[in-house]
Amino acid sequence: MRNSVLYILLLILLSGCGMRPWGILSPNKMVDILLDVHIAEATMKILDPSAKRVEKQEYYNTVFEKHNTTKEQFDKSLDWYSHYPKKLIAIYDEVKLEAEALQTRIEAYEFHPDMIPTLADSLDTFDLWHWYVDTMFVLNEDSIIPVDSLYFALTDTNYFHKSELLQFYLKMRVFAPDSVPFTTRLIYHYSDSVIDTLQYVSLADSVCRRYRFTQTFLGDRDLDSLFIELVDSAQTIESIEIDSVELNRVYNKELYPFDRKLKKRIKEIRDSLSGKEKPSFEYIPVNNNWK
Repeated sequence: MRNSVLYILLLILLSGCGMRPWGILSPNKMVDILLDVHIAEATMKILDPSAKRVEKQEYYNTVFEKHNTTKEQFDKSLDWYSHYPKKLIAIYDEVKLEAEALQTRIEAYEFHPDMIPTLADSLDTFDLWHWYVDTMFVLNEDSIIPVDSLYFALTDTNYFHKSELLQFYLKMRVFAPDSVPFTTRLIYHYSDSVIDTLQYVSLADSVCRRYRFTQTFLGDRDLDSLFIELVDSAQTIESIEIDSVELNRVYNKELYPFDRKLKKRIKEIRDSLSGKEKPSFEYIPVNNNWK
């Protein structure tokens, strides 16, 4: 009888001073279980948000089986720690650290090294062209093009920041009575005052050609502006048909994401012009990758 009384008194003293009684899971065990419980709950929200109570319990049971415990023992332990806030806070602080470490390992593809993205996976393309030029210009006695050349300028550096390359495509047919030559060129102005020019000389012979210019950017050189001259001497031309214009910026979407406001503005302009009628005609492909 005396021994039983002493045992009961010992349990009371241990409980009163916050010492963990028999049957209560250790702090380290609680950290491991709580981490998996939160992972299970996040998984349910993503994969099975409408799961019923019985189905949700199956997720929890899987966690308890993994750690060789039961729901009853876990609930009893959690209830005991709730009476000692400092101990419970310390457990959750450790859960947070473990979750952050796990997130770091996941982002490093430690569990799925075969899914590590390549450079090609990180590249994205966005069409910068926001002028409406899919049209026909006709020169006759009553109508002339009021410029010496057809050219467009991009001077906002947000268009080009940390691009991998720029691709310019279009289809164009130009006619002049004597099939005079004309030049289509792209002029690149860099931040270090260097200027690059890509150009192609065609004949104004009414043949529809597809043009393609590609400029790759190496190192830390930044592009300040780009001038696109479709026809360098429009005064000698009678008619010009332009179609399917693209100016694609290829960039690393992970390291240098495209400015969302700029992308939205370009898309709004393009959408406002999408209803206009465009000419259709055959074209002759031309390989124009001159440097």
